[in-house]
This record gives sequence, C-alpha cells and structure tokens, in this order.
Amino acid sequence: MSEPNQAAVEEAVREGESMGGRDLVALIERHHDGAGVEPETIEAYAEELAARDDYAFDAEAFLADVDEHTTDADRWAGGHYYEIGDAVDDHRISLFPESWHEELGGSTDVAEYVRFVQDEQPEYLDDLALGGPGEGVPKPAVLQALELVGRVSRPTAREALAEAGDRGDIVQDADQNPDADIYLADRVSEDAV
Repeated sequence: MSEPNQAAVEEAVREGESMGGRDLVALIERHHDGAGVEPETIEAYAEELAARDDYAFDAEAFLADVDEHTTDADRWAGGHYYEIGDAVDDHRISLFPESWHEELGGSTDVAEYVRFVQDEQPEYLDDLALGGPGEGVPKPAVLQALELVGRVSRPTAREALAEAGDRGDIVQDADQNPDADIYLADRVSEDAV
C-alpha cells in the first residue's frame, strides 16, 4: 500500500464536494505509479480525508460506492471502477478496464487512443457527457486516458495531443470548445470538422 500523496489530498480538499467518487479515484490514480491503484491506497486516502477538520468527507459512503461499482469487466462497462491485475496480490482499481491498460498502457500515441476507442470500445463514447455528435473522442476523455492509462502528467498529455495534431495524425473540431472532439485525420475529410 502507498501512503496518500499530500499534493493529491490538498487538491481533493480544494475541489471540495464538487469532486465526485470517480474524480477522486482518478486523482489518486494520477498520483501513484503503475496501472491503477491498490484498494488499500484508496482506503488510506478515504481515512485521511475523513480525518481532516477542513473537509467534510464521508469515507464510508465513498468506499461503499467504490466497492459497489467495481467490476472485473475487461471491456468498457459504463461508469464503473475496474479491477485490473491478474493475481490477488496484484489487485488494483482503475477508471479504465484491463484491456485498455494491456493495449495502450504506457503509450502517448494519441491516434492510437482514438483508434482504440472508435474500433474496440465505441460504447465508451456513449457514456461521456462531453463533446458533440459523431465518432470523435472528446479532448478531455483523451487527456484523461493518456494520464491514467499512458501514465503521464497532464502537461505531457497536452503536449502529445499538440504533437499529434502538428504531425497531422489527428484533427479537432473547428470550434474553440475545450471539449472539442478529436478525430483520426485519415478517417475524415477536410470539410467534415
């Protein structure tokens, strides 16, 4: 088990009640090495946040939510938490299923992520309340996957996105929407976005 990262704890406190359970697990996952995070680490964060005088946190409800919504599904099964790892002593929790980590783990190839979602996990797009209609993948979703599956920082994820655009691998919606959809350049015509 890893001890809570104090920067992550402080970020959770700053976000306050606006940070939902999945957001908190994503925050924890970003601040620890490897794919996913050990359940004991999630429990340690819950205990630390509940002990804070400056933060109203219901550790019992949070842990019950994580437990109730954790699945061992290998493919995207909705807004769940996913068990990853193939052994009891390698049991970890992630916002993304095992297949994502196996296929994309450690990669920062934005086109590879977009292609994977479009070809292998299109049901993921159905669960997102981001982006617009169509087959594009919303930019925040790509950035989160790069961070949690690719195991890189937010600035590195943004850099990978910019570089993929500069190389012509991807295109984004023409509007200035921060949640703009990202498309594979070889699958869209120039006037489609």
